[in-house]
Amino acid sequence: MDRKELLNQVKDYFANSDHWRRLCAALAVDPDPQGSHLHAYVETSVHPDSLEAIITGYFEKLGWPSTRRIDHMAPKPGMGSLHGIEPKGKPHFDFQWFFNKDVGIRPCEGGESGCNLLVWNRWYINRFYEKFPFRQVGSQEEKTLDAYFRSEHFLKGLDIATQSTTNHMHINVRTSVHPEVIQKFAEAALDREGWKFDYTCPNVYMVKGNYQGKLVFMCRNPEVVFDIGWKFDPGVIIEPAMETWIFEENPGYDVWTSDMLAEVMRADYVRLSGEEIQQVLEACFPG
Repeated sequence: MDRKELLNQVKDYFANSDHWRRLCAALAVDPDPQGSHLHAYVETSVHPDSLEAIITGYFEKLGWPSTRRIDHMAPKPGMGSLHGIEPKGKPHFDFQWFFNKDVGIRPCEGGESGCNLLVWNRWYINRFYEKFPFRQVGSQEEKTLDAYFRSEHFLKGLDIATQSTTNHMHINVRTSVHPEVIQKFAEAALDREGWKFDYTCPNVYMVKGNYQGKLVFMCRNPEVVFDIGWKFDPGVIIEPAMETWIFEENPGYDVWTSDMLAEVMRADYVRLSGEEIQQVLEACFPG
């Protein structure tokens, strides 16, 4: 693709596209940013390092500086993600891309559930929770929860989350306990293990064509984002889920690795120069 044409497409996407404006509008008006999450889907040939520089530069211009490291990962074969973008005071979101050598950048046709921009907020999550008859929590439930969050399964998950080859990971459990209760015990366990975290975001994610619950832990030290994926099971308080949810490897967990990202990065991406990135930002904020 001609470089001038590519650069013009990138300028037009960030300065004029409905897709980018809707994403920013959703970020701007959310009254509960720590309870919300977004996914955006694009096709692009631009290197993710360049996209990250444009996105963080754009938000800096708005007075929304990035508050944490942005992880690069591959959620599935052929798809990359700038994962955990968090402008200051706004919801965190994932900017997912599919490589297309003939495109600078443009919104996908579809992406997830037929949409190229998805928003989950507290209202959505509360409606999602209404599907489940969560059990009342008494002393036995509290003992079981405390024991789980001291267990080898949970502690091994924390170890996996900090490994250099891990781009992202989920600890998978079956439970009949409300996620807000699980969150309380999980955060206490993180405190006990000496982890520092900013907040926990309730969310959902796609498993075999259906949305399933998860809790997203936005950790500061170590600076990682890991999730507890949960599946409702009325017969148990909480226990490891050892069946396959996304990947067969690492039973009890789903782990997205640097090798998965390396496969996505084999494509011939175009790195923009610092001057070209500045031109994109000037197109978005003229004068």
